[in-house]
Amino acid sequence: MMHRSAFVFRAWPGRPAPRIALAMAVSGLLLAACQPEPASDTADAPPPTVWVEQVAAARSAGLSYSGTIRARSDAPVAFRVGGKLSHREVDIGDRVAAGDVIARLDATDFEAALSAEQAQERAARAEADRTADALERIETLKAKGHVSQASLDAAQAAADAAAEALKAAGERRLLAENQRAYTELQADVAGVVTAVLAEPGEVVALGQPVVRIAAALGREAEVAVPEAHVAAVSQASASVTLWALPGKTFPARLRELSPQADQAARTFTARFEVEDPQGLARLGMTATVHLDPPGQAAGVAVPLSAVWYRDESAYVWQAAPGDRRVTPVAVKVLRIEAERAIVEGELKPGMTVVSMGVHRLDPELEVRVVERAPSDPVLVGALQ
Repeated sequence: MMHRSAFVFRAWPGRPAPRIALAMAVSGLLLAACQPEPASDTADAPPPTVWVEQVAAARSAGLSYSGTIRARSDAPVAFRVGGKLSHREVDIGDRVAAGDVIARLDATDFEAALSAEQAQERAARAEADRTADALERIETLKAKGHVSQASLDAAQAAADAAAEALKAAGERRLLAENQRAYTELQADVAGVVTAVLAEPGEVVALGQPVVRIAAALGREAEVAVPEAHVAAVSQASASVTLWALPGKTFPARLRELSPQADQAARTFTARFEVEDPQGLARLGMTATVHLDPPGQAAGVAVPLSAVWYRDESAYVWQAAPGDRRVTPVAVKVLRIEAERAIVEGELKPGMTVVSMGVHRLDPELEVRVVERAPSDPVLVGALQ
């Protein structure tokens, strides 16, 4: 039979025995008594750092529009006579010079018409020569009194009619020659072929476009301007950038502004002449027209993160490198841009304002002011 004292040291399930628990408690108190007191974190800590940026002069709010590079002259080229297209000498993308042959018509009928007119002119000339000789003989006979005045008048009329007939025949022959020459379609200006509108073997009518030619000189950016900005477009200075040539800016000048809005979009088409002597702007490239309104803009530009509000009033913290305190300066926000706020108040270009962490500052807080340039990497948090 088991002795009753054996139950004294038996522990409850999941709980230490009473003597073991007591020993653990005593050990914990001894260890706590041996630990040193933690040092104060604020005794010798340096003041937090705030980053400031310079205030810049505000620039006028510019406007930008996306458009396409076009040729100033991009006109269809057509024959001045109709007929069957026998040859086309160019394709899309080919460059042509002024006077180059673009296409030819079948000239068989025109050559036959020219031959007929030339024959008519020869016949008219022969008749004119005959009547002129007859008039000369009648005049001689009239001077001797052998013919009447009526005979002389008849001979004069016949000679005049034959001369006019010869003149008309010559004009018809010249017209036939021109029509024969029109069977060759020539380029009026140097440029590049942008479209082909007829194929060999096709019968084309007089004036039907065969190709389109964009003039080599004169590149323009075509954009659509909202009606609210029409007045500003004519007064602003313009420049053009191309999506395919980042970092390259081309001076531009407004050449044409449509007097009537588009019926569907209610926008006005504007064409800006691009100064591109090197020919970098190619037809169809995506272009952006930038407009800068004239005059000096009001206010100054500060970092967008520098503005903070108290009730309905806007403020910025002003501090210079080396200062130990920041000072609140009341401002009026004129407009908000992508990364800057345009404000007016007791701020001048060149002064420095806190650019980050403005909501964690206080005029009584001692800080270390460090200036950073706008291009420097942005650090997380203004206080360090």
